[in-house]
Amino acid sequence: MYYPLLKNSNNEMKALKELKEESRQKLIPIIESKRIKRTNLQNWEASFRTIGRYLKERVKDTKFIYDFNCALEELGEETMLTSTAGENLVEHCLQKMREEGLEVIPCFQHDSPEWLIRSVLQSNYSEVAIRVRCHDFQESFNRFVVQKLKDDLQSVGSDVEVTLILDFFDQSTTVNRIQNTIDEFSKINHAHLVYLATACPDNASGADAHSLTMVGPRAEFDTFLTLKSQNTVLKFGDYTTRLKGEVLTGFNHYNSYVKIFYSTETEYWIAKSELIGNDGEFSFHEVCQALIDQDFYPGADFSFGDNEIQKCANREITIGDHQKPIAIGVNHHIETTIAQLSRYSPIVPSLKG
Repeated sequence: MYYPLLKNSNNEMKALKELKEESRQKLIPIIESKRIKRTNLQNWEASFRTIGRYLKERVKDTKFIYDFNCALEELGEETMLTSTAGENLVEHCLQKMREEGLEVIPCFQHDSPEWLIRSVLQSNYSEVAIRVRCHDFQESFNRFVVQKLKDDLQSVGSDVEVTLILDFFDQSTTVNRIQNTIDEFSKINHAHLVYLATACPDNASGADAHSLTMVGPRAEFDTFLTLKSQNTVLKFGDYTTRLKGEVLTGFNHYNSYVKIFYSTETEYWIAKSELIGNDGEFSFHEVCQALIDQDFYPGADFSFGDNEIQKCANREITIGDHQKPIAIGVNHHIETTIAQLSRYSPIVPSLKG
């Protein structure tokens, strides 16, 4: 199984929705909850009213992990959020998901508020996930985090499966440090380990305008292959090609570019337009043509994203905003990674029923 990390946003959920049917059985996406803004704190419940139906239309029958802690990232040390029906955030969202028959694995982070951890562990799901942000603490803290998680998990039965997501984000670290972390967290009983990381650039500043530029290697996948040789049951996850940066303020659409972050099996490339203010979207078809002329372009039938790129190259569509390119790049990346993993270590489709 492949574990891509996705935001619960329209463009990344579009990428998931447009996957090939056979690919949907070979991944368990980690979906980050939409954030609650402090300015909308009193009306948080309305933001999650249709979460079940929204996810059902996009995730469909695919099993997925849902990281509830991300809802609180802009709130700091916030007290428990309670709906008008007396349900907290986790209870409210899980009920909406149950109503739609979604196959969800509830997730908390290693330092989530106690009420959130308790709500996930008391939700009576046979599987739970824990995201450990290894990039936020030194290796010497591993054993303390492991002990805390062992204490947390005492409240659930031994038959509950636990997926531990060891998140190294874009941190430059050694294979030895990662291996030591794997060894330490393997001490948690009934735990399946996922290595999560990225080497994708967080912006397109390293790419030239009106061109296709190679911007770096897919180092996280090479690291996984090295780790896999010593950890046969280790699973792989990444941040796809998404940008994790801070929300922009004072953003000037016309002083920006159309950008598609495009993954090959070994590298990250960026297809970048001229400035939108200089009508860059109307010449972007030339950049897309340069992309489909590359030996690494797999053809329009490979993915939804690749089909859209070819349509743009053929001037059948115009890509002129910042949302559609995200769906294109993420969709292509997921299909590419599934194909890679299937060759290096055959992915067994999940069984339903």
